[in-house]
Amino acid sequence: DDNGDLHDQEGHLRNAAGQRIDAQGGSAQPVDEGARPRTLADYNHPNQFYANRSAIRPPAIQRGDFELKPQYY
Repeated sequence: DDNGDLHDQEGHLRNAAGQRIDAQGGSAQPVDEGARPRTLADYNHPNQFYANRSAIRPPAIQRGDFELKPQYY
């Protein structure tokens, strides 16, 4: 047009590479749903966790010298 802007047949603003420009000025890339990043809600499926998590016990701590030692201060 008169300002040097590039437009496609539908009238959408395009950059020199032919990418569509959105209202904020950045190029609007199409979203590939297969490569969409997963959120925490996508991982929250009860069938993926143990039903009885209390049966999983961490190993006991073997060290017993947890006193404060003055040489470390």
